[in-house]
Amino acid sequence: MFTAVAGVIGALAIGAWSIVAWASSRKRSWLMFPIALAVVFLVYAGSPGWAFLAITVLLGSAFAELVIGGRETPVLCTRNPDAPLSTERWAVAVAAPFRVALAEPWDVMVRPQLRRQYRAVLRSEWGVVDRPTLLAATERLWTELHAENDTDLVVDLRTGAVHVHNADSPEQERALLLTPAHLARFREITGVEESTETVVISTCQWWKAVHVIRLACGGATLNWLSQAEAQNLLRRIASDLQRRYASWQQLTEAFHMGYLLWYEEQLESTTSSRLWTALGLLARDPTSPWNLLPWDMPLERAPGGEFPLRSGGPVSTV
Repeated sequence: MFTAVAGVIGALAIGAWSIVAWASSRKRSWLMFPIALAVVFLVYAGSPGWAFLAITVLLGSAFAELVIGGRETPVLCTRNPDAPLSTERWAVAVAAPFRVALAEPWDVMVRPQLRRQYRAVLRSEWGVVDRPTLLAATERLWTELHAENDTDLVVDLRTGAVHVHNADSPEQERALLLTPAHLARFREITGVEESTETVVISTCQWWKAVHVIRLACGGATLNWLSQAEAQNLLRRIASDLQRRYASWQQLTEAFHMGYLLWYEEQLESTTSSRLWTALGLLARDPTSPWNLLPWDMPLERAPGGEFPLRSGGPVSTV
């Protein structure tokens, strides 16, 4: 009887550990495989006491992975560093900071291991819970990007003050005061001389196009968008970005300052801290796609139309 109980609990423990190890996508998680085998062997050998000890160790490692895995330091990594240039690769590189912050490959559009994270993020940030709400959120963001007046940021490098100026809507002008660390990062990524007093970032609001890419990748990962739909969306937003910025350098500056401005209330959060670290990696690392991929590479064009997605039934109920 005791052996049967150990067998049932052991099977549940092995199942839980397998799910955690697969979801974390960290190789070190699979180092507990010999312990899982030991559980099976000890139960089969009729040693439930020792089996329970192995089960405790296995469950402890699974719990540790849940805690440590969620705090893993942002890492710049790719699934295929030698992949040929493509519009899809160029587009997902724009949203790379959000993958780097999770220590996940930046060059993958569909990432099944991130389904749980995508569900949580899409729900909390956009209220997206299924295909219809995903289409609505994407179209809303798409419309805002194409209808919004250009927003310029004027950064005073002496005081750290950032003034937001919209020529057509001066009443929207407001200011943000950078911390010394944020100001130092901005000086670093712009590479301006010490004597430079102000820097102007034009069309800064278009950094938010990165969220369209996130919605496309999340929708494809959760099977709310077909592969063709997601690729079509990526092609359209990539073409828009390429027309509005002249280089990865301009996108880097807009991404940094736009993020600080639009998310200033969240800058002390853990997620924000990880994303800020990821932005630094992408700006500095010579192997970063922002330093390797040619900005002006020829991009595949998507079919014309105001919005590249149309409402319809769900692709899948997964």
